[in-house]
Amino acid sequence: MEYALELAQSHLQKLTFIFNSEKFLIPYGFKDQEDVEVTAPPLFSDTYYLFYLQQWGQMGLDGYSISLSLAARSDVFEYFSECIDESKELLKKTVNVLLSKGLYIRAPYIVTPKKVDFIKKQSFLTGWLGERRPLTALEITNLYANLQRNVLAGLQ
Repeated sequence: MEYALELAQSHLQKLTFIFNSEKFLIPYGFKDQEDVEVTAPPLFSDTYYLFYLQQWGQMGLDGYSISLSLAARSDVFEYFSECIDESKELLKKTVNVLLSKGLYIRAPYIVTPKKVDFIKKQSFLTGWLGERRPLTALEITNLYANLQRNVLAGLQ
């Protein structure tokens, strides 16, 4: 949590610098004393926070990689490049803590095929109306990632 807070604070500093250099208005956000009761008890369990940080790291990699690919300015490109590295580190640290606590949920295991299998029909939607087909590895991956996000939403 401390590492994630340090990242958020450093991002605020970097973005404030970029915004100020362009004379762009700084968005008004939460202020510790005005909007947040810092002495209030935690709203969620430590386990929830760990899973939240894991998702934050994953979504950071997604969002920052898209932003990096669209950045034309060298300082903005560098910022998003650093954000990707920081998201990787946050994800690594979070997964390591989840593993050490026995909380990490491993992705589904896909059996290694013994032979090459070819598509027999051109219709990819056959499973809905006719003979069922096995899910592809990409479909399983997306279902698993969506399940993780949905479980996190249900934990709160």
